[in-house]
Amino acid sequence: MLVLGACALGGTLVPLSSGEVVAPDKPTLTTSLLPWSRDTNATFEFSGSPGTVSFLCRLDSRGPDLEPCTSPVSYSSIPEGQQTFQVRGVDGDGESPPETFTWTIDLTAPTTPSGIVAEATSPAGAIVDFRAADNLDPSPSLSCSQAPSTVFPLGSTTVTCTATDAAGNVSPSDTFTVTVRDTTPPTLAPHPDVIAPQDRAQGAVVSYSLPSAQDAADPSPPVSCDPAPGGVFPIGETQVACRATDAAGQTSAPTTFNVIVQEGPMPAKPRITANVGRLTRRPHAAFRLAVAPNVSAECRLDGPFGTGSFSPCSGAASQSYTGLRDGAHLFTVQVTNAIGNVSQASYAWVVDLTAPASVRRFAARGGVRRVKLTWTRPIDLDYDRVRIWRKRAGAAAWRRLADRRTAASFTDRKAANHVRYRYRIRSLDKARNASASAVVHAWASPLFSPRHDAVVHSPPLVDWRSVRRARYYNMQVWRNGRKLLSVWPGRSHYRLRSRWTFRGRQHMLSGGRVVVYVWAGFGPKAAARYGPLYGQTAFRLG
Repeated sequence: MLVLGACALGGTLVPLSSGEVVAPDKPTLTTSLLPWSRDTNATFEFSGSPGTVSFLCRLDSRGPDLEPCTSPVSYSSIPEGQQTFQVRGVDGDGESPPETFTWTIDLTAPTTPSGIVAEATSPAGAIVDFRAADNLDPSPSLSCSQAPSTVFPLGSTTVTCTATDAAGNVSPSDTFTVTVRDTTPPTLAPHPDVIAPQDRAQGAVVSYSLPSAQDAADPSPPVSCDPAPGGVFPIGETQVACRATDAAGQTSAPTTFNVIVQEGPMPAKPRITANVGRLTRRPHAAFRLAVAPNVSAECRLDGPFGTGSFSPCSGAASQSYTGLRDGAHLFTVQVTNAIGNVSQASYAWVVDLTAPASVRRFAARGGVRRVKLTWTRPIDLDYDRVRIWRKRAGAAAWRRLADRRTAASFTDRKAANHVRYRYRIRSLDKARNASASAVVHAWASPLFSPRHDAVVHSPPLVDWRSVRRARYYNMQVWRNGRKLLSVWPGRSHYRLRSRWTFRGRQHMLSGGRVVVYVWAGFGPKAAARYGPLYGQTAFRLG
């Protein structure tokens, strides 16, 4: 509306208006449609601000032009896909900004997964993920005889699934096979040489321990060596070759070492002091040596890279190695006396630089002054524990709450109601490598449903814990600072609708973040005696 004119103020003419055209306000728009629909028909109702004389509408699938329309306006045979309806109010000064509603028509059922082959990652099998596909919905839900992202055992598992997209299209029930196999051979740790004095004319009877074997799917693959321990070994060096075979028939690469039988005096065995533990996540190591006089010393490092070779080293200085890789390592010091006999000492350790898998299905459920966390722990062979932290939203520092080894849940009993918290969890392995963090938000409140900041796909049931001696409740619904609904249920729950009338105006559930407040009422309703705010929650329709 254009307003012209002026008044005298202190002898000076002051304009009554800037002279700018004021466009009408956006129309108020309501519809029974949800964001996803299988209905190819649509009806929209709208009203304008005072002074609005007509309306212009557009449905984008009908073309780019705005056309005159009146409320209600209906469309039929709308094609599949995302649609946007737009309405503008018109008065004598021009058009209002558009009010829009966007939704998706989906008429095509999703498809279920097909066959999957996965490699075993532990004796329990493997965690296998799968999902449905849909032409429009990026994440249709799956209902299966065995859920995705769960542990599937070695062998073949038949899974039966149906998929449902956001519009409610349901696929036919179908089956597929998840095959978990073990095609990775085991690995053997390096083995030190075995030195023995001659104890008979033929040499010596020598027993030795078998090298340790590791395998992703077999916790204890058997190891065999040739020549076997406990036999007679001749004077001199005899090479021993060992192999491990897992339950799937996969055979490791060989590990070799020498059995050395000597005649005559042997030098004193050297001593090794290591700066790393038997299991470490440090990629470097250092060793201090102590050797007897009048001997020469050599050092060797065996590891995942293969068998090393002896090279001279000093018994008076430390021996250091850097850039070590994941796997079993063996540091050996060999000393040789004047007649050529040797003694050895060794130190074996494992370098673990690989973080464990993160926990799965990390979820939080708020209650009255408490939050319950649940998760599924990883199946890594070297899994040790999970560690849990909490902080208030917006705070800088995390507070460590607990460590849990075998448990898959934890209840924070010190959470305050109506405070937004973030919880973080990490899994740790035995070498103290930490997984990536999984984070969830939580909201402690006597309002149980819908969960705070949830995204719902249909009008939700608002459910709360009943209050002793309360005769009724006042539940209010707000959006963008405006009250949209106020009701007084006699029980501790209320089912919202997709559209309703409040104070003479129609409202619909979609259109942004919705906040719900609840107060408990005592005595007769006419007395309007309420307690303090009992609870609140918020959600979006998506």
